[in-house]
Amino acid sequence: MSIYFLACYPTEEQAEGKFGCSDRTWRNWVWEIVEKIALLKPEIIVWPTKWNNPDNPEDPDSETIFIITVDGTHCRIEEPTHEAFSENTKYYSHKFKSAAYDYEVALSVFEDRCVWVAGPYPAGTPDITIFRHKLKAKILESRAASGVMHRAIGDKGYRGERGVLSIVSSADTDAVRKFKARVLSRQEVFNSRLKCFDVLEDCFRHTGLPGDKGPARYREVTGSEVKHQLCFDSCAVICQLQLECGFPLFRA
Repeated sequence: MSIYFLACYPTEEQAEGKFGCSDRTWRNWVWEIVEKIALLKPEIIVWPTKWNNPDNPEDPDSETIFIITVDGTHCRIEEPTHEAFSENTKYYSHKFKSAAYDYEVALSVFEDRCVWVAGPYPAGTPDITIFRHKLKAKILESRAASGVMHRAIGDKGYRGERGVLSIVSSADTDAVRKFKARVLSRQEVFNSRLKCFDVLEDCFRHTGLPGDKGPARYREVTGSEVKHQLCFDSCAVICQLQLECGFPLFRA
């Protein structure tokens, strides 16, 4: 039921006809299992303690400089209420021209591994602002632990953090430019796999639970954010398990 819910995002009427159960039974079972899948996130989506260098695999002390690609992905939602206006501009998505949540997703450059998922943020939040919220500190922490000047790779929405994050630049050599384009394309492939789940592709219509009712690690958000984050984390966990079980991304 829960995988069908994530993949097809049916209405309760459609689900009742397919599974022959009441709407209450459907809701109870779907959200119980979605919650359990989402709670696997700390075990499945893990930040590595060491970033291996593929150019020097025989040296255990050798680490790569470019460790991750990072990008934001938007998921449509119903228009949030605003106390004064009919639209809440902080949720405005330039991709959909409507309200959305934004999630930050990072992949290991040289491994088939999603290592970071953060959100939801209002879609109007700049990518670089989201990056500075938590992920920048994580990279600096990794630098301090390894002594290697680790850096991320992002698109032009990540201007402003040259010491930590590299974007495509006119100063890049042809080889570096092609490398960056390839790893960013690989990031888009993973994001598109997330959107294969209709619960993330379609406009999210659930209003969610009060923040004190859900799992403890989700209580910092309220309303529809609780259920949407549960769904996004569940889909990210499933996509990472697909990478580990014979459905890899192309090599960077």
